[in-house]
This record gives sequence, C-alpha cells and structure tokens, in this order.
Amino acid sequence: MTTREQFLQRLRRYCRENDFEFEILPKRGKGSHYLVRVNDKTTTVQSGDLPPHRAKGLLKQLGLPGDAF
Repeated sequence: MTTREQFLQRLRRYCRENDFEFEILPKRGKGSHYLVRVNDKTTTVQSGDLPPHRAKGLLKQLGLPGDAF
C-alpha cells in the first residue's frame, strides 16, 4: 500500500523519464482529492493510502500500463 504522495512522486518520475506531460491540479478536485493529468488523460486521486488495485486502476485511467512502476 502506498500513500497518495508516494504514488504521485513515482508517477511524476515515470512521466519525466518517458517525456509525458504531467500536471497535478489540486484546486480542481473536490475536498481532499486531486485531479491529475498525464498527456490528454485525467483522473482523480483520493487522499490517504492507495491499495495496489486502486493504484493500478488509476494508471490504466491515465493510459499507462498497470505495472508502470
């Protein structure tokens, strides 16, 4: 299980290494949720801990392989 911050840090690194656009839009999410954009795909990332199946689902929503990191 990883925290949201760990997930976003790994995602940022993965995007930088693969020349993908990456942006976190904390003001666009509701409450403590963040809107995250990778290239032209977006998803909402909840606060707190992310179980492995949720992190894999978020990656797929962003058009990335579920085992990207």
